[in-house]
Amino acid sequence: MELAAREHAAASCLLMGANTYNYIFEHWGGWPHKSKRSFVVSHYDTNVTPDCGVEFLTEEPLQRVYELKQENDMLVVGGGKLLTSLIKAGLLDSLTIYTVPVMVGKGIGFIGETLGSEWKLSESRVLDNGVVCSTYLFGGNI
Repeated sequence: MELAAREHAAASCLLMGANTYNYIFEHWGGWPHKSKRSFVVSHYDTNVTPDCGVEFLTEEPLQRVYELKQENDMLVVGGGKLLTSLIKAGLLDSLTIYTVPVMVGKGIGFIGETLGSEWKLSESRVLDNGVVCSTYLFGGNI
């Protein structure tokens, strides 16, 4: 996806949870993001790619994300648990969702309980392959 590649290139670093990190490493044959500094929010440091610019955030991870966010344009890769925590902590400025027209059966919930925040659609478009890309901007707490 060209748009996802542009967002990846524009980000100064990547942020993900441990499940996404493990999935990428196991299913993509190693660490594909060697050119980007990457941070993994986790309870435990299970880093198997320390020479690839990957750092695990295990001590006060949301505080570290806040500090990193002051100097970096971070791209969050992957999942619901981390997104939920970032939304609850007020650390997410925008959210881009790619809706892929494929039914895969029962899946993992996208975002957990995040009552109290409002998101405004800033852009939505259909890509050539039928994928819908929608970007929402944080509109404040309600």
